[in-house]
Amino acid sequence: MDDLFIKLNEIIKEYDNVILSGHKEPDLDSLGSCLGLCEIIESLGVKPYLFLDYKHLEDYNTNINQAFNKMKKNIICVNNRTYKKIVGKTLLIVIDVHSSERLEYPKLVDEFDTVVLDHHIKNSNYIKNTKLFYIDSNLSSMSELITYYASSLNLYLDNVIATILLAGIEIDTNGFNLKTTSDTYGAASILMSMGADTILKQELLKETKDDYLKRASVIKNSFMLNDDIVMCIISGLTKSLELAEVAEELLTFEDVKASFVIGKIDNNLIGISAKSLGDIDVSFVMKQMGGGGHSSNAACQIKDKSIKEVKQEIINLIKIEKN
Repeated sequence: MDDLFIKLNEIIKEYDNVILSGHKEPDLDSLGSCLGLCEIIESLGVKPYLFLDYKHLEDYNTNINQAFNKMKKNIICVNNRTYKKIVGKTLLIVIDVHSSERLEYPKLVDEFDTVVLDHHIKNSNYIKNTKLFYIDSNLSSMSELITYYASSLNLYLDNVIATILLAGIEIDTNGFNLKTTSDTYGAASILMSMGADTILKQELLKETKDDYLKRASVIKNSFMLNDDIVMCIISGLTKSLELAEVAEELLTFEDVKASFVIGKIDNNLIGISAKSLGDIDVSFVMKQMGGGGHSSNAACQIKDKSIKEVKQEIINLIKIEKN
């Protein structure tokens, strides 16, 4: 990683400002890695801006909103209107995603020099013409990478940011059960030494009773495709984050080694979240359908097809992979 960090330092210092953008519907890993990188960029003498509609943060996760308010650091947020007021040479860093259509505001990649940092398997719709394009699908999370980046600079992160990063690692590893290496535990140890608060972390990972009951009712209608793969279809409009949460919880059940969750995330757009314990490569199915990810955590979005068609396509691809 050291060579990557040296290269990033060199690139960042060429600019007056850096805009940081994770994926839309930010999760703890996306948000935490952006916040950690804000502190790193500031330590290098460059002005960081987080592309996030702060006023709507509570729509994504009320606990993240509370944590955001507890930070001692003053993080400057911009949106699709205010970013145009930034003066000076500006770099865009895209983190925890590498496809422009998964950004909150895809047009950003056309306006600025761009760096991409991600840990998902590269798909065909990746951002091109970048200053630096880095993907390591063996990483547990982007939170792990940013933790080591801060450590390489001997930078002590804000304790709330450290807590969000720790929660991001826990979420992306399903409680340190998936894609976890000695480096992952090392990153967690570094964050604890920076003052990550385990009580606040638990608050970040909590959910409302209504959300739990809603997810339980969805899971009740899941069904096994074979001996070790389960599928669930969410009726009505849903969010990508909800698909992922259901897919993750399905892995906790006996005999389940992989899960596929399907739902409409827009009137003409179907989302799929696919997760596994590692024995089954769910990215094979998602890549065949135009999506991407890594072997234990992948996703896809499909236009102009019905839920029934998407379901059957997944079933057919699983049969091919099994053979």
